[in-house]
Amino acid sequence: MHDSFRESARIEQMFSSIAPHYDFLNRLLSLGRDRYWRSFAVGKLPPIEKGVFLDVATGTGDVAIEIARRYPEGVRIIGVDISGRMIELGREKVKRVGYLDRIELREGDVNLLPFKDAEFDAALIAFGIRNVRDYEHAIKEMARVVKKGGCVIILEFTSLRHPFIIPYRCYVTRLLPVIGEVISGRRGAYRYLPDSMKDFPDPEALKLIMQKAGLRDVRYYTLTFGITAVHVGVKK
Repeated sequence: MHDSFRESARIEQMFSSIAPHYDFLNRLLSLGRDRYWRSFAVGKLPPIEKGVFLDVATGTGDVAIEIARRYPEGVRIIGVDISGRMIELGREKVKRVGYLDRIELREGDVNLLPFKDAEFDAALIAFGIRNVRDYEHAIKEMARVVKKGGCVIILEFTSLRHPFIIPYRCYVTRLLPVIGEVISGRRGAYRYLPDSMKDFPDPEALKLIMQKAGLRDVRYYTLTFGITAVHVGVKK
């Protein structure tokens, strides 16, 4: 448990340090495709007229805002992130686009979500699950706060092992860390991100982890030549 706390603290410090440049570097990391990937993941949420969704590892609120844009006013969104600085910037963005009445952002760790059981109609995490030490525990925690029959959605980079995406893998592992350091002014800040992508389970392995965490009917969709995947599982 102490190792988990130390890991969480390290991740919080790293993301807080790059928070002012986070949105721009996301565009750079994804070669401009991150908006499409998030939109696709949000499209897998259940069609409801009234309820509440949880956006885990919300960052500066891009997913939460996309949900608000696509769902009626009866749907609320709560976003949590381990980085207080990310939350500050996200609140400014939410205010700027006019969704303060529907989106609430607060600090929170996926390893111990500050919510009661079965509070949400669905939970989604975009580009955050690879940053935790124990994937299965984090997925169980997301499932805990979702109602029975609700879904857990994971959008994440794949392991980058497929030979077809070797050029992109070279870009992420060699060029991106250098660009990230120059733009963010933080030496080594973007070394962690490609490392975490290389070590992440492939889509089939993540499907098995989600099933082991207690989700059923798990399916996944690979996007942009397999660079990312969206996994969807239903709470029993």
